[in-house]
Amino acid sequence: MTTTSTTGSSPTTPAAGRGRRVWITVGAVVLAVGGYLTAAAMVSNSSDPSEAVRSYLTAIADGDASTAAQIVDPDASGTDATYLTDDVLGAATERIEVVSVTTTTREGDTAEVTAVMELASQTFTHTFTMTRDAGAYWLLQSGWRADAPLTVEATVAVRDSISLTGVEQVDLAGTELELAVKDVAGVSANSRSEPVQVYPAVYEVTGPDLGEYFAVAPDELAAIPPTATAELSVAATEALQTALLDAASVQADACVEPGTSVDAVCPLLLRQQDPSTTGVIQAPYNVTFRTDHRFMVDVIFWYRPEGGTSSGTGTTDYTTDLIGTYTVDGDDVTVEFIPWDGL
Repeated sequence: MTTTSTTGSSPTTPAAGRGRRVWITVGAVVLAVGGYLTAAAMVSNSSDPSEAVRSYLTAIADGDASTAAQIVDPDASGTDATYLTDDVLGAATERIEVVSVTTTTREGDTAEVTAVMELASQTFTHTFTMTRDAGAYWLLQSGWRADAPLTVEATVAVRDSISLTGVEQVDLAGTELELAVKDVAGVSANSRSEPVQVYPAVYEVTGPDLGEYFAVAPDELAAIPPTATAELSVAATEALQTALLDAASVQADACVEPGTSVDAVCPLLLRQQDPSTTGVIQAPYNVTFRTDHRFMVDVIFWYRPEGGTSSGTGTTDYTTDLIGTYTVDGDDVTVEFIPWDGL
């Protein structure tokens, strides 16, 4: 009986003890969770939404696009994040400086925060619309989120009216950017552009290597909200201009020589003269380009009107133009001059 009684009473006391300990543990958890939620709610209720904006802008200023995207997700607002990267933002030659961040209005779970920033010696202001996310209470965070990221709708364009090959790709802060949009207003069909979303900063834009005769000068994209444009242009190198002037010099000399002075590409006035009474005062100079791979050079001839003396007195200067077309094939430049009657 004693054994039985002892055996029966032994599990009873520990069981009761375990029950009490379990109840105490559950109670502690309830109290802890309640305190946790209360503390979280207090943090959320007391936190200024401007702090979330300041953290966001600090990340952009530091070139940390990854952190910026964690604070304000571009995808959530449908923003193209292709160039909102650490590589692009980190390679910027200049980034924003935050001047001030202020909560201007706050009502319930919405607020507006105005930030003043400086970039490229310009001051600009942006107002963020903020919404408080209740789910963030569990993380003891403020829960304030901007409805949209701070980005710039930029356009990168390359104007090309002379190479006739077109530039289809440029380098934006070390990252390739395909130019897919043709027909830039006011220039040839070989000009292209591309819209791109970037964080506010200053980015270098460079063009590809076009060989010996054409070059693309770099440009800066000063991405200050809301929009910005970088415009590059294809230009002729000194080598191409020299090739065109050399060809024009040969043609100018031909226009004052017997047998070739009556060629249709020579100015009409010279064709009406005796070539022995004409000459070149200044060889072709000042190359200018037109559309459809045409170019024009200035040249100064002289001629002796009827009655002039053989000693050279009584000559008249005649400043005119020669207009031609050019094609480039590798290292070869081919030039053809346009008959005056066809101009």
